[in-house]
Amino acid sequence: MKYSKNELLMVKLIKTYLNPTLSEALEIISKAVSNKELTIIVGECSVDYQGRSESRLTPGERVIIIKQDGAFLVHRPTGYSPVNWQPTTSIIETRLDRDKLIIMAVRRKPRETIWVYLMRIYAIITGKLIDNGEFIMYMDEHEIRDILYEHPELIEDGLKIMEKEKKIGEGYADLFGVDARKTPVIIEIKRVTATREAILQLYNYVQTYQRQTGVKPRGILVAPTITSSAIESAYKLGLEWKEINLQKIWKYKKDRNRKHGTLFDFFKNEK
Repeated sequence: MKYSKNELLMVKLIKTYLNPTLSEALEIISKAVSNKELTIIVGECSVDYQGRSESRLTPGERVIIIKQDGAFLVHRPTGYSPVNWQPTTSIIETRLDRDKLIIMAVRRKPRETIWVYLMRIYAIITGKLIDNGEFIMYMDEHEIRDILYEHPELIEDGLKIMEKEKKIGEGYADLFGVDARKTPVIIEIKRVTATREAILQLYNYVQTYQRQTGVKPRGILVAPTITSSAIESAYKLGLEWKEINLQKIWKYKKDRNRKHGTLFDFFKNEK
C-alpha cells in the first residue's frame, strides 16, 4: 500500500496499542502524558471525583481522553458531553494497584481531583496532532446575546434577564439580571475562547456596580472555552465561568429564524 507524504507523517505520529496488559498500559500512558501527547484510552473503568462536590461513577466501558494541554475527559459510549472532565490539569499521575491501573488528574485552582480506575484496557492511541485552523461560526456575540436574553436557562436555571447592554460605569455589560435568590448577576459573553482580559473586564463591571449600588453582584463569563490563566483569575476574583454550547445556540437561532420567517416567505404566502 502506498501512502502520501501527509499520510506517512500521520503514521509516524500516531501509535495504536490493542489489548495491552495493565503493566504495558502504565508505561504507554505515563510516557505519553510526560511527552504531552494526545492520549485516548478505551476500556472498562470506574471514576471518583472530589472537588466542589463529590461523585462516583460505577464500572462501565468508557473512553478517557487526555489532551495535549492537559484537558481531561471521561466519555460514556453515548452522548456528546463528558460524564467527568477538567478543562485543565496541574498533575496527572498513573500507578498500578493490584488489578487496577489508576489515573489521577489534579486541578489546583479550584482544587479538584478525578481518579479513574481501569480494570481492563481494549485500546490506547497516542500521538501529537497539529491544529492551527480557525473555527468559524457565522454568528456574532450580539446574536448569542439575544438568544441568551430569550433563553436564560441556557446559562442557569432560575436566572431572569432584566436588561441587555446595561451601562455600568464607562462600559456596557452584555446582560444583566437576577438569579433564583434575587442576587444581581452581570454577564459577559465571548464567542470564542475567553481570556484573562475578559475576566478582568467582567471584574471591573462587578466592582463598579458594587460601588454604585452597595450591593455585591455575581459576575458570570459565558464562553464555549476558557484559558487556564483566565479560569485561575476567575477563581481568585470570585467570578464564574459558564460553558455555552454554540451548536445548541445555533439551533435556537435556526428555530427562531424559522418561526419569524423571512421577507421572501411573507410575499410568497401573500400570493
